[in-house]
Amino acid sequence: MKIGIVGAGLGGLLAGALLSKNHEVVVFEKLPFLGGRFTNLEYDGFQLTTGALHMIPHGNDGYLAQALRKAGANVKIINSEPDGTFLINGKEYLYKELFSLVSFKEKAKALKLATKLKLGKVDKNISFGEFLEDVDLALKVGNAFTGWALSLTAYETPMSEIIEIAKNYHKFGGPGIPIGGCKSVIDELSRIIKNNNGKIIKEYEVKSIEIDEKAYIDDYEFDIVISNISPVETQKICNIKFLKSKPKPSKGIKISIATKEGIIKHGGVLFTPECERINGLNQVTNVDKSLAPDGWHLVMTHQTQLTNNIKKEIDLGLEDIENLFKGKDYKILHIQSYRDDWPVNHASNGTDIDNIVNDKLYLVGDGAKGRGGIEVEGIAMGVLKVVDYINSLNIKNG
Repeated sequence: MKIGIVGAGLGGLLAGALLSKNHEVVVFEKLPFLGGRFTNLEYDGFQLTTGALHMIPHGNDGYLAQALRKAGANVKIINSEPDGTFLINGKEYLYKELFSLVSFKEKAKALKLATKLKLGKVDKNISFGEFLEDVDLALKVGNAFTGWALSLTAYETPMSEIIEIAKNYHKFGGPGIPIGGCKSVIDELSRIIKNNNGKIIKEYEVKSIEIDEKAYIDDYEFDIVISNISPVETQKICNIKFLKSKPKPSKGIKISIATKEGIIKHGGVLFTPECERINGLNQVTNVDKSLAPDGWHLVMTHQTQLTNNIKKEIDLGLEDIENLFKGKDYKILHIQSYRDDWPVNHASNGTDIDNIVNDKLYLVGDGAKGRGGIEVEGIAMGVLKVVDYINSLNIKNG
């Protein structure tokens, strides 16, 4: 089949790499570079990112890693050890150590909550914040996690989504860092598409998608169209309407920091539940020194954007950074905000759109993530669903 893909972000390229083995694939990208918000941005010797955090939520064992191996991508992912720590009163704690920080009465409540979550025996119709609110520290920790992983507060995160996230964590474990950063993934996917005789057309903005007896991207005719430009933007240029309501995006701010001394000893996430805005940070150069010049570390913080006053939100994040570094030498390299037409996720977790519109039109990317899929893991889940469905169509028609 002839398959046209709109958008060369992670979702579009991953779908293209998997499908180009057995199909004729053309990818259209309006920007002069590939990868969207999942690639590297070189600055002053540092490999910054266009959006992501040089981190894959379930490391070398999750959905993205599995999809990359299935595509034949040669990407090395180093699993973090530990997955993460929590900074409380100036000291780092592992998750299991947090229970020692609360009173006997609250400890019993917290252990009960943790057991309920692990077993999935909770009310799926409440928010994560409502689930945690009886234990103050638990709510702070929950906000740090959802802010870092989903760019949502705990009260904005559906409990049904948290249950699926917990299942995936127990199945695959925590995060990992791709050697070479995000761009190593993008370079491999684009190489595979080209090696399979697929085409990638950059600096081409698609004006229309038309679904009829055939599928059209502008004047190009295809059997199938896959869109990676968000469900809302897809519907704007498409002749069919498939959205019952506009999905709710999530907003966030990322700050990249250079430091010689470093601030984290491990390659996982340092969650910061006591910060005013910052939810967590990582120091990827503990794993891959090539992401910064010799003698330097690259630290990246992330925070949920809680108000529409973006300057105030950034200033509060910078104040948190000053408090976290406590007089250590550091410099701010880059501040990125993800909102409006470039949110963290075009659909926040729990509001994602189904990947399959009909037999000729499919959606991938961070507006069509799989249930319980954190960031790029959710994108990979959606891509795998689309690829399996298209291949099943091919078998039926074959």
